[in-house]
Amino acid sequence: MAFALKNRVILFVLMVFSLILFGSLGYLAIKIYVEHQTATLTDAIYFSVATISTLGYYPQGSPLTSEVGKWFHIIYLGVGLAIIFGGIQTIVGPWFELKIRRAEQGWGMPIPKDAHVIICGYNELTNYIVKKLKMLEIPFVVIDKHAPENLPHVEGDCTELSYLKKGHIDRATALITLLDDKKNAMVSLTARSVSEDINIIATATTDSGEEIIDKAGANVVIPRNKILGKIIHYWAIGDYKYDIFASVERLSIKQKEVKGKSSGKKISELKFREKYGTILAINRGGKIMPDPAPNFTLKAGDIIIYVPKEEAS
Repeated sequence: MAFALKNRVILFVLMVFSLILFGSLGYLAIKIYVEHQTATLTDAIYFSVATISTLGYYPQGSPLTSEVGKWFHIIYLGVGLAIIFGGIQTIVGPWFELKIRRAEQGWGMPIPKDAHVIICGYNELTNYIVKKLKMLEIPFVVIDKHAPENLPHVEGDCTELSYLKKGHIDRATALITLLDDKKNAMVSLTARSVSEDINIIATATTDSGEEIIDKAGANVVIPRNKILGKIIHYWAIGDYKYDIFASVERLSIKQKEVKGKSSGKKISELKFREKYGTILAINRGGKIMPDPAPNFTLKAGDIIIYVPKEEAS
């Protein structure tokens, strides 16, 4: 919003400048070549500014007396009014909207400054992690170029140290990065250079990416295609010895593709848990959706990631 508003202001200033230039040149041309009178640049600028700012009022009457001059005056006044009032509306409207939105949200959610979790990236997994952190009453901040305004956030690129510092990384207890492998490695490396004690949890899409991120300083690297959202909140608070973590390492996680009659049905209709096991996530075209609800509708090609019935029990 701020970036768009800034562009609108710049465009409006350029349009006003062009309008004054057009009016001044038109005034000089008509005065000299049509009305055959002398005119100065000061007169031309005065005509242009007075026309668009005082609705064409002049102490000594209209400065253009010829038919061509009067028509130019009418057209210039109309164009000027459209640009001035239209431009003000396009600037003031979004400005008021931004002010009202900030007022409703208390001028944005405060960014925690101590013993909090930094979440790098805003995607399908972020909301799930945020939900878990709220349940545990753990303060957090989301850093992303498109971070939602209803959450404590910093708008920016996590790979840049300046934005991590705005999230108070030096006082954070954990950092969870949910970007691509390359960016996750950069974030891990940067975060580790600032704090030796911070717990860094990262996702990875490839084996090579997992190795690189691990060497970059991450404490835990989670293969994205086998993401286990239910235990991320334990890692975020540094509880790596929790029983479920040890159990997960031994789980045989399987995948099942949605085909044929299963497509278009809800998970509850398939009685998946009774037949196969506990669903951990749905992989839809590379997009991981952890812990889907029973009324989640499956599509052909979806990959169901689950723990087999005999191991989930």
